[in-house]
Amino acid sequence: MTAALLTRAGLGELITAGTPLFSREAAVALTCYTYWAFLWDDHLDGLVQDPDAAIALTGEANRVMTEPEAAPLIDDPFVRSLRDIRRMTEECLGLDGVHAMRAEHTQWLGGQLWKLALHRRPAPPTVGEWLRMRWQKAGTGVLAALVPPGGGYALSPADQYDPLVRAFTQAVFYPCTIINELGSLLKEQANGQGHVNLVSAVAAEHGIGLAEALLKVWELYERFVGLMSRLQERLLRDSRPSVARYAAELPQWLPATVNWMSRSVRYLTPLDQDSPGGTSLVPPALSMTGTPRLWDPADLTPPPYPDIAWLWTRLD
Repeated sequence: MTAALLTRAGLGELITAGTPLFSREAAVALTCYTYWAFLWDDHLDGLVQDPDAAIALTGEANRVMTEPEAAPLIDDPFVRSLRDIRRMTEECLGLDGVHAMRAEHTQWLGGQLWKLALHRRPAPPTVGEWLRMRWQKAGTGVLAALVPPGGGYALSPADQYDPLVRAFTQAVFYPCTIINELGSLLKEQANGQGHVNLVSAVAAEHGIGLAEALLKVWELYERFVGLMSRLQERLLRDSRPSVARYAAELPQWLPATVNWMSRSVRYLTPLDQDSPGGTSLVPPALSMTGTPRLWDPADLTPPPYPDIAWLWTRLD
């Protein structure tokens, strides 16, 4: 995706919808980081045949988040611009806010390389491995880490990584990643690409066709949303005020993601993208309902993937 087209991807709309209580400065800083992340994602996709370059550049993008201003940087636009974004974030969220972001940023960079490795590997990943990778690669951990400082309150590391809170965080953002995954799949099919994705991993593991696998993926989406709702109910009654507030605010990311995916030009087909002047840009059709179609929300049986089944045990 070109930088010119990415500027019309509506990421500012996504950020403001997902974090309506952020200050203007914090929303701008996070929007800049998100644009940077999408450009980085596309750049690394172009380095799939040059993993050495991808690994070295990723190391530099990790280093810039931890080194002081006086430390020299390599002459690379990604590295230089990331330092500018870090400075913006420090100015509006403080060093503690950036510290909460750093660990998840490192996880995200690792997930990017993990995805690159899976695309280069001949054998398809299991569903479990794909889900483990996708959680890191999505970068949603960074968004979650910034929700408290952006909203003007603190969530301690002990609370952030409390198993119940962490399960809730993943139950909120896994549905977001599935929505994104399906949108990316539609775009890749229109481009004639055959990348590995969650649908193809499900099809390979269960020995089924892509149409049936797509239904299983949507069933997984519904199971995640049901889990998110139950975990939120528990955390809203939590005696820790910051945890209860986090539980109330974090799920705003799901409708924000659905709305953004239905409008963003990032997921247009090549024909749409080449429309002169952008006058014929047509976002992907997306219809949502509040009624589950494939799974009974009262059935809290964990999915058949041990890598994520632990989330459902937090309901006990």
